[in-house]
Amino acid sequence: MKLLGRILLGMGILVFGFVIYNMQSGFRTSDKKTQAYFKKRNAQAKIKTIPYLNGKLHWIESGRDTLSKAAPLVLFVHGAPGSARDFYSYQVDSILLDRALLVSMNRPGYGYSLYGTAMTSIAEQAKAVHAVMEQYPGRKVVLVGHSYGGPIAAKAAMLYPERIQSVVMLAPVNDPDNEPIFWFSYIGKWTATRWMLSGAWRVSGAEKFSHAAELDKMREDWFNLTVPVTHMHGMKDMLAPASNIEFSEKNIHPQQLKMMVDSKWGHLIPFMNHDDTRKAILAALGKP
Repeated sequence: MKLLGRILLGMGILVFGFVIYNMQSGFRTSDKKTQAYFKKRNAQAKIKTIPYLNGKLHWIESGRDTLSKAAPLVLFVHGAPGSARDFYSYQVDSILLDRALLVSMNRPGYGYSLYGTAMTSIAEQAKAVHAVMEQYPGRKVVLVGHSYGGPIAAKAAMLYPERIQSVVMLAPVNDPDNEPIFWFSYIGKWTATRWMLSGAWRVSGAEKFSHAAELDKMREDWFNLTVPVTHMHGMKDMLAPASNIEFSEKNIHPQQLKMMVDSKWGHLIPFMNHDDTRKAILAALGKP
């Protein structure tokens, strides 16, 4: 009984800390803090917005002034929850800055893009990605998506292949038959706890509970991908099961698919494995 009490107390403290943190953060980084982050690292950030539906889309652009107007665009798509900040470290990476224009967007529902309004449709999220792409006419695009952002990036490539040069999926959740619901997902669903969470976590919960059905809608489309796809996955990933590796191998044409699997990687590949991720992006750009 003492052990059970300690476990329950530990879980209570964890949940309390989790709730307080997310009430405070909300996965939003102000434009002022964004500018400060880039300035500290001798990089320039341009804050961009466009009207979209009943609000706006918000993203951050970085690039060299000497970069050709024909240089490719790398567009980063975060997971759930997440924000454009997830990829700031890549947007100040001097090697990437020498090779492409770098854009990290806040997906609808997150950051300052229709914050707190859930857009659970993967196809609609892909249209929002395209809306950002359209602000950079004439540039080929490499889409980099993490977790839930992986299938969103892939869907954008299915819908708009003429603009897409390549897709890089980092720990994607793309298998509709093995999309686990974790206990903490219900915190954003229960009325008793939902009110305590930030808008980003409520949106994330809505996406989570619709994810399997949304993935099922695109099940037959994967084999029709006409652009190169790099799938990076770790065997220590506790959130995106290894079945996602098998799904890609089975459903994406082998001529288009490059698998990168590592026994040491977990789910947070873009945060914990910067150098490996950068190598994958450079390869997708055709500039290793």
